[in-house]
Amino acid sequence: MPKTVYQTTPPLSDGGEDLWRQEVVPRLPVDLEQKARELKAFERARGLPDATTLLRGLLAYVLCAQASSFRRLGAWGVLVGVAKMSDTAWRKHLVKASAWLLWLLGTLLAVDASPPKRGLAGRVLLIDATRLREEGGCGDDWRVHSAYDLQVGRLVEVKVTDRHTGESLRHFALQAGDIVVADNGYGYRSNVAYAHQQQAFVVLFITPTTFPLETERGKAISLVSWLKQKGEPVRSRTAWCRFEGQRYEVRVVALKLPAQVARRRREEKRRHARQKGKKISATTVFLAGWILLVTTLPAQQWSAQEVLRLYRARWQTELLYKRLKQQMRCAQVRAHLAEAVQAELRAYLLAWVLQEQEAQALREVLEGVHTHEQGRPETWEWDEHPLSEWRVSSLCVDTLRGQVLGQWSAERVRVCAPDLQRYLRSSPRIRSHQASTTRRWLATKRRPPSPVHARELSG
Repeated sequence: MPKTVYQTTPPLSDGGEDLWRQEVVPRLPVDLEQKARELKAFERARGLPDATTLLRGLLAYVLCAQASSFRRLGAWGVLVGVAKMSDTAWRKHLVKASAWLLWLLGTLLAVDASPPKRGLAGRVLLIDATRLREEGGCGDDWRVHSAYDLQVGRLVEVKVTDRHTGESLRHFALQAGDIVVADNGYGYRSNVAYAHQQQAFVVLFITPTTFPLETERGKAISLVSWLKQKGEPVRSRTAWCRFEGQRYEVRVVALKLPAQVARRRREEKRRHARQKGKKISATTVFLAGWILLVTTLPAQQWSAQEVLRLYRARWQTELLYKRLKQQMRCAQVRAHLAEAVQAELRAYLLAWVLQEQEAQALREVLEGVHTHEQGRPETWEWDEHPLSEWRVSSLCVDTLRGQVLGQWSAERVRVCAPDLQRYLRSSPRIRSHQASTTRRWLATKRRPPSPVHARELSG
């Protein structure tokens, strides 16, 4: 079999990769090239000059438009002068780079370029998971488990799994003093035990049936009976839970929802039960009107109202997933094989982490901005005019897209036309291509006489 020859693409005349080399590459680990070879991501170059350029190509794949494909990536590589490779070669590079992308993702997440002034001893971590759909899948094909640092406003740890891996705090390396806030997917005694082992605190939404509690003397506690007693809308009590022979002291914090909110939540519960063909219990209907939490935070420092306020901040993870899916266009993955899906999602997350770095730097600059109204300097009031996280991340995603993709002129496209044919022409078809065959057929037709000439002939 003859050896494939990779021709050199004409270089760009406008320095299209300057932004990539000047603004993105300096933020990457210094041992990027060495790790790429150790983890076998750069065993065969296929015309690529270095591993940094390979990373640029993989980021370009996930940052292109929604209808992106490896053929489009190949055309991009020709136009920006990166490499002239087939779509199959790019696909193989992505799969082989999976372990390397995971290492790079973990390295960037571990770097806190400008740690905030924390009033707390540890981090406030909002932990949750989101579902991603595979093309033609069930909608819950893949899951991204994430830990979001609320004070910094960025991801600190992520993990990609299939749908068979459930939510658990054990996916994350907690540090002493961390405060973990999570919804009822994590409301189990095993997670309280794990956080205790790591010397971290928790604020977890629970369901009484899956989180049995007892008094100090070991008597079972009926949370439903406790909630039905007359009392304040916000209440708390001390309790204990058992896991694997160990007892852990927790505090139960409950909030009775307003009547209108409770009514809406109960209707949602009934609707979900009808959709699944199940009968909803009276206890489930009752509990829908309450927010029920357990926490290991000390009551002397954290009141029940403060614990509830901390839990409400968990909504920021839902907004994070919404920004990630819509701005990165990754709600549905394009790959099908598990290895390719893992690599693709790691590339998406890597791009998101790079934009988060830029967003963090941008927020620090904007915090010092002053407005001048009528010639008088006034400090910007953040409480009245808070930064829009959506607009900041959208701008930073666009910035990263420009840094990675570069640009080219119409003349560049025409010059590279011979090399672009392999990416722009369709694969052989069983059925004919209607547009092409119709154009060729019309080109063979004789031109009809003009109407005036036709009248002259008839006269």
